[in-house]
Amino acid sequence: MTLQQIRYVLEISRSGSISGAAQALCLTQPYLSNILRDLENELHITIFTRDRKGVALTDTGKEFLQYARPLLDQEERILALYTHHVEQPVFRFSISTQRYPFIVKAFFQFFERYDPQVFEIHVRETSMDAVIRDVHEKQSDVGIIFLSTATESFIQKYLTLRNLEFNELITIDPCVFFSRNHPMAIHDEIDLNAMAQYPFASFETVTSVPIDFSEEALLLNLTAIKKRIYVVDRGTMINTLTHTDAFSIGTGILSEGFAGPELVSRPIRGHKKEIHLGWIQRANDKVSDEVAAFIQEVKRLLVSKQ
Repeated sequence: MTLQQIRYVLEISRSGSISGAAQALCLTQPYLSNILRDLENELHITIFTRDRKGVALTDTGKEFLQYARPLLDQEERILALYTHHVEQPVFRFSISTQRYPFIVKAFFQFFERYDPQVFEIHVRETSMDAVIRDVHEKQSDVGIIFLSTATESFIQKYLTLRNLEFNELITIDPCVFFSRNHPMAIHDEIDLNAMAQYPFASFETVTSVPIDFSEEALLLNLTAIKKRIYVVDRGTMINTLTHTDAFSIGTGILSEGFAGPELVSRPIRGHKKEIHLGWIQRANDKVSDEVAAFIQEVKRLLVSKQ
């Protein structure tokens, strides 16, 4: 089977007849019929049914094209990548981050400053274990995670086993997030015991993932929480906190345009400097100019929030 044969099958399918396809391809009908027959014999399938009106794909033929068409798409990508003259190289950059709106904001500020003309970027907002996996498997150039006082020892060992290193950016007081209309929003500081009557919203994790990978700082006795709301994505989390009296726990950093103006954060009484926000990269790898510029943008944003 060749890519050319696949092209011929596609054209026959579009034309609805071998003669029409032959005319479009500037080939003779007998030659095209022979190519089709050779392909069907090679694969031991019937791609088209034939009658006086023309041809129609069989179920097997439809299945064949589902698998074959992506091969032509991939060929086009390869040709575009290696044969077309591009004046500027393609800018490729990928980050994985826990669900922090301020990191997404920092990324796009970095991207705007870099201003590439030809680019392919990946921004993955996901769970901590997935961030670590992305960087370990070289799916992302850099990852953003946090360590807490409760999880630091475990996560550091987990990173070391995967030849990854954690570089701290800032130490933050953990905060409670909730709607600006929440009954507790009148307080400048929150006693966590007073939050027990309200639903606790958290990001759902895979059952097999240790609790140390929780998206929220582990400051609560989770078994004592009677009202819990689990969400998967940041958009649903923002909507949940905005439209209910639920709360969550995190860094306290809210970025205009990226975290919903309806939310506020308050520091937690008795908990200071317990969140260590940082970036991870493969150990001993040279820090690329792009990663360095992105991290600098994150630092600039964090300074502005202090």
